[in-house]
Amino acid sequence: MKQQKNILIGLLCTIAIGSQFCSGKESISPVTTTTTTTSDAPVLPTTPYNYSPAFPAHIAAALGPNDNTPATNAITDNGATLGRVLFYDKTLSKTNTVSCASCHQPTLSFSDSAVKSKGFAGGLTKRHSMPLLNVRFYRSGKMFWDERANTLEEQVLMPIQDLTEMGLTLDELQQKVAAKSYYPALFEKAFGSTQITTDRISRALAQFVRSIVTTQSKYDQVKQGLATFTPDERDGEQLFLNAGTITCGACHTPPMFITSAPQAPFALLDPTDLGINNQNRFKSSSLRNIANTAPYFHNGTIASLDAMLSGVNGNPIPQHTIAPQDRARMLAFLQTLTDQTTLAEPRFSNPFR
Repeated sequence: MKQQKNILIGLLCTIAIGSQFCSGKESISPVTTTTTTTSDAPVLPTTPYNYSPAFPAHIAAALGPNDNTPATNAITDNGATLGRVLFYDKTLSKTNTVSCASCHQPTLSFSDSAVKSKGFAGGLTKRHSMPLLNVRFYRSGKMFWDERANTLEEQVLMPIQDLTEMGLTLDELQQKVAAKSYYPALFEKAFGSTQITTDRISRALAQFVRSIVTTQSKYDQVKQGLATFTPDERDGEQLFLNAGTITCGACHTPPMFITSAPQAPFALLDPTDLGINNQNRFKSSSLRNIANTAPYFHNGTIASLDAMLSGVNGNPIPQHTIAPQDRARMLAFLQTLTDQTTLAEPRFSNPFR
């Protein structure tokens, strides 16, 4: 009798354990709206981070005439906090496997080391992932390599809807975000009510992305009188500003090394992709942290800065190659634009880990 009782207990335990494992296996449906548990909620500070710090004078002077922030979507600490959570949340993809940060990784200056990034179902993007640094200083506000988005608010929703990248409709996006228990409070803090809309998602994401501004490179220290260039770095800056009929700085204007109105449309020749209005020209991103954002150009075919400056396979990139004796100095200067300190700040980091 005792033996039968033990067998019965063992059988019940086995059934219980088996049912527990089964209940943990969720089938993947086109849209998953399971409410979150506290274990997968973001970890956020009680007082939000400051997303509108004072900029050094040389950067603040450039912001005034170039800021593309609309009056209807000024950066707020709570708005950017919500945007940070959305940016890293894989819920924003069809299979809960890809976030904005998957293609714009903070350790890679919000770019991707892959030539083309992998989407939610394993497909590859059509172009290389652009760095998201300092986009606030792109005066026209147009986004993507081909500038097909007129504003950052428009741009941030497009990868989410892309059938390769994240694969959601806007209705599905709204449903999935609303199903997560941590979002209502974040939306209330950011916008004054718990209402979750795609417009608010767009505005919050744009606030976070605009807040990613590099301010602590060696270049910045030099411009503030806190450091000095080496001879090579100093000479490299002069080459950057003065060499050639149209200088590097004419298209990558200091101090943020970005402009939406370049003096000439220089682009890597690509018969399969003609870029903006099929004119064989592409948007140029900020050169800040360029040493950390390889590979380069819209198709990611230029593997290194040295390859860019020397030309590839005897086919120089228009206006990007320089004389062999000048390359070391130009490279030295470009290295001074690297700011790892800003990118390591918690306010830009993944809140889900």
